[in-house]
Amino acid sequence: MMAVDRGLAVLCIVVFLGLTTLAGRFRFPRVSTVATSAIVAGLVAARISYVAAHWASYVEAPLSIFAVWQGGFSPIAGIIGAAAMLAFQLGRTRALAVGWGALAIAGGLWFTLQVLVPPVTYGPFPYHLTLTTPSGAPLPLARFRGRPFVVNLWATWCGPCQRELPMLDAAATRNRDVPILLADQGEAPAIVTGFLTREGIGVSNVALDPARGLSQAFEVAGYPATAFVAADGTIVQLQLGELSRAALADGIDMARKHR
Repeated sequence: MMAVDRGLAVLCIVVFLGLTTLAGRFRFPRVSTVATSAIVAGLVAARISYVAAHWASYVEAPLSIFAVWQGGFSPIAGIIGAAAMLAFQLGRTRALAVGWGALAIAGGLWFTLQVLVPPVTYGPFPYHLTLTTPSGAPLPLARFRGRPFVVNLWATWCGPCQRELPMLDAAATRNRDVPILLADQGEAPAIVTGFLTREGIGVSNVALDPARGLSQAFEVAGYPATAFVAADGTIVQLQLGELSRAALADGIDMARKHR
């Protein structure tokens, strides 16, 4: 499943390519030939801007800057970067005006859809569920009621889960004011504890959900999935796929500020 914001970004890129292709078929062939490089420049600028704004999250692991599949792009910086590349390649010509016009339409479409598309709602958090600790003790989720927290759904066989789990465990240990629960989905205790031992991950932030009750409540079939829950039980964000440090910090901040 693709996140709504990424889907809208892809749609607007397709619109930009379509408009520049039409311009190329008529009177401005150079516009279509530079469209791809403008998109690349926009993506690079958008990524650089996002990383700069979240540098505190990337400084601990600089190589994660290149993990673009985790998301993290600044739309305004992307539009500016694309516009600059068009200006560099087309110069002060009528083709530049056409290219900028196509970019303005695509950018305007993105901002319009951001306003018109209703926010995704995930419903209340299922506090009635009870998980277990790796040692077999009951762990009622109601204990988190009244405070913001994060729940990450994962499995030992999931590659992206394996990559992000050490970062999430470290964040959970460091940020006690906003608990981060790492809820394994559907696996036996021996499998989970063996994996944790091999990977050097503690059990204090881990829970077992053998019936996959959280997966059913969140209506997710793939992992990892991370829910950010506000103090009133509202799931303010549900991110599917691998999580970056910056996205984790943004989600926690959103859960804290929700009213």
